[in-house]
This record gives sequence, C-alpha cells and structure tokens, in this order.
Amino acid sequence: MKNETCRRMCTRVHVSLFYAAVIFATCCPGISATVETHEFRLLRNLFKNYNKEVRPVFNTSNPVHVKFSLSLIQIISVNSKSQLLTLNVWIRQKWINPMLGWNESEYGGIKSVNVDPSKVWIPDVILYNNADDSNGGGLEKYKTAVILAADGTNEWNAPASFTSTCKINVANFPFDKQNCSLKFGSWTFQGDRLTMESDSDSAELKLYIQNGEWNLIEMPAKLNKVFYNCCKYPYHDVTLNLIIKRKPLYYVFNLILPCALISTLTLIKFFLPPESGEKVGLGITVLLAMTVFLLLVAETLPATSDDVPLLGQYFIATMFVTAMSLVSTCTILNFFHRSPSTSPMPQWVRVIILGYMAKVFCFPNDKEEEIKVTPKTKRRKIEFDLNGDVVCDDDTYMTVQELESSARFRDDMSVIYQSGRSTPSRRSARSMSIVGGHCSFTERLLEDISILADDVRARQEDDRQREEWRIAALIMDRMFFWLFLFITSLSTFLIFFRETVMG
Repeated sequence: MKNETCRRMCTRVHVSLFYAAVIFATCCPGISATVETHEFRLLRNLFKNYNKEVRPVFNTSNPVHVKFSLSLIQIISVNSKSQLLTLNVWIRQKWINPMLGWNESEYGGIKSVNVDPSKVWIPDVILYNNADDSNGGGLEKYKTAVILAADGTNEWNAPASFTSTCKINVANFPFDKQNCSLKFGSWTFQGDRLTMESDSDSAELKLYIQNGEWNLIEMPAKLNKVFYNCCKYPYHDVTLNLIIKRKPLYYVFNLILPCALISTLTLIKFFLPPESGEKVGLGITVLLAMTVFLLLVAETLPATSDDVPLLGQYFIATMFVTAMSLVSTCTILNFFHRSPSTSPMPQWVRVIILGYMAKVFCFPNDKEEEIKVTPKTKRRKIEFDLNGDVVCDDDTYMTVQELESSARFRDDMSVIYQSGRSTPSRRSARSMSIVGGHCSFTERLLEDISILADDVRARQEDDRQREEWRIAALIMDRMFFWLFLFITSLSTFLIFFRETVMG
C-alpha cells in the first residue's frame, strides 16, 4: 500500500515539472538561446536562396576581382636531376561577394563567420606548372574554411605544399643561381569574368625558414595577362619568381678539394726519377680517380645537353691535363732509355734541348763543354819519327826504349796478350819481332795499343751519348712540370673565376 502511494506521488511531481518547463519556455523564448540564434539565423538567411555556382556579381558583365598573395614558409627540396621544386607556402585570396553580406546590428553585432569552402563560390586559382602526381594544382589542397565578413569580403587563407617544375641551369654548378617560377591563375575563367591582382610586389618572407642548401635572394610577384588561341579574352595570372643561390660549401669539400688534391699528384709525378718505373702508374691512377669524380657529378645533375656544368668543365680539364702528362711521361721515358747504337741524338735535339732549354729552366749541366763537342770527336794521332820515337798530339813524348823498359808497359802487354784480343799469328809475329829487333815489336805493340784505345774510346763515346739522352729527358721533365703547373693554374682560375674576370 505504501509503495503504490509513493509511485503516484512521483508521477504527479514529474508531470508538474514537465508542464512548468513547457509554460516557462513558451513565455520566455529568448532566455535560453539568444547567442546561438543570431549566428544560426545569419547562416540560414545567407544560404537560404544562395547558389554557389553563380559568380558573386550582380551585373554578369562585370568580372570578379581576386587579390592573391603568397607567404613562403620553407623550401623543402630542389631536385636538380628531376628539375622539380617543392615548397611549403600559405596562400591568401580575397574577393568581394555582395550576396553574402549582412547588417551587423541585425545579428547581434556578428562581424564574420567561417564556413566550409564547399558551400560558397570560390575562384579556381591553381598552380599552372604543377608537377605533383597525386594532387592537382590548388583547390583540393586548401582544407581550411572561408572567412565571410559582414561587408561581403571573402578571405581564404590556406597552407599548402606545392611541387612545381623548375628549369635548372647547370652552367655554373655548384656556384649556380636558379630562377624558378610559380604561376597561379584561374583555369576556366577568362579575363572578362575573373581578374587577378597581386596583393604585394613580392611574396611575404617573414615566416621563412632557412634552407641548408639554398640561399633565398628574393621572390618578386608579377601580374600577367596571357592570350591563348582557344579564347577571346586573356587569362590573368600572378607569377612569382623564386630566385635562389646554391650554397657551394658541400661540393667544395666533397668534390672540388679532393679533385684539386688528386690533380696535384700529376705535378708530383714529375719529381719521380724516370728509372723508378712509377711515373706512368701514378698518372693512370690519377686519371681513374678523376673519372670517378666526374661520374659522381653526372649522377647529381640532369641529363641535359644545354650546358656543361662548371664542375664538369674543371674535371674534364684536369683529366685532359692528366692525360697529356701521361703522354709527356712516355716521351721522357723514351728519351731516358734510348740507346746511342739504335737512336743517335739529332743535332737539333742537342742544340735546342741541351743548349737553350737547359739554360731557360736553369738545369745544372757540368758537362756542357763536353756536350757541345760533335759526335766526330778528335782522335789523338800517334806518329813516329825516324829515330823510333813515339810522338802524340797532346804534347806527350816517349821513346821506344823508355816504353819497353817501363814496368807498367810490360804488365799491360802481358794483360793484352793474355786476353783474346791478339790472334796466334800476332803472337808469333811478336816472337819474331823480338828476335829480329825492336822495330817489328814496337809496331805490333802500337797496333794493339791502338785497338785497345779505340775500344775504350768507343765505350766512352757510347756512355757520353747515353748521358746526353738522359740529361735531355731530365730537362724535358722539368719543362713539362712548369708547363702543366701553368696550365693547371690557368684552367682553374679561368673556370672558377670567369664571372669575376668578366666583370
């Protein structure tokens, strides 16, 4: 009984509260939803009879004016090989939509509202030179709301990441400066229906984050009106030129300095003695190393035939100098190992190299007087007088008797006859001359001495000519050293300081 009474009392209380709430809401409708109602009514009234496909002009002959500006945030990458530029930017667009304006006082002083861009008319401004495979040039990248102001101004600010084409000029790589353009414009509206203007003369750079590879020089903006064959009226676009300069420090330390150090080995090669046999091997090793560096540069740059990069020119010049040094080394080794019996030295080589070039390159030559003597060296003539005396043209004088009595003479003669130079007939003639007298013996003796002297003289002449070839090789080695030092320095200066020299 008690439970039934309690249940009835609760039901009556709930019904009373319900009726009280209904009466309160009916009598005081503005107390519970005053703020929400102003914005709700504003949006309901704005889009009540609104069609987003209609351009925001009352007179259809007038174009819509769109103010465009860009704020550069970061250069993500510059792909020199693919010739692509990737940027992080903020896009700002403003236009007037008189159909979406209101009186602030009628809606509680609301000055602006944010709406989804799919609900209002928006300009189809995209990036013309877009290179992003996954996205188009603009509209699908903008995910933010459009700000509607009470005076009809519509503002659309959106962050975006763009990948655009960029023609890379590799002529001065790695000291190059690039100019990449970003062309923004309407894709479908001609100039009679939509006009564009740049909100400033350049992109905003206040929020720019420095890039580790490129220095930002400037990013000017320019308005263009372009006529196409398809259409009667021009298309308006805003083109921003991103001017950047490469930071060469990475390439200097990883490519240029190693190449310069390796190229110095070409000069060190001239300090190696020709008889060491390592001059050619060192030159080939340097040439192979330069080829590897050239391949590294080729992998970095685009496969274009428009220009030869500055670094590539330096590597090719160094490889050419190295190859020519190999040719000069082979010439030096050929001179150094020549034999007088097969390759007698021409007179012009003796005059030019041993004469003039030795003086020009300050080559010390202790045998200068000997080298000036012609190959037909003067031979000393041995004459005999009627008394049996031996007379020489170098003012030496000795009698036959003195010659026979000298101990040195007897020792030398024993050596001569014990050697294979004298034939058996000559030895028998010697015995007969001793028996018959001193005259025959002296004649045979002088004949053997003449043979021995001719042999010694021939060997001396051979050694002298070999020495001439070796001295000529050393002189040419020094000449090529200074020549290649000059060529290497000149080519390096002209390649890397060409712009400075040309002003």
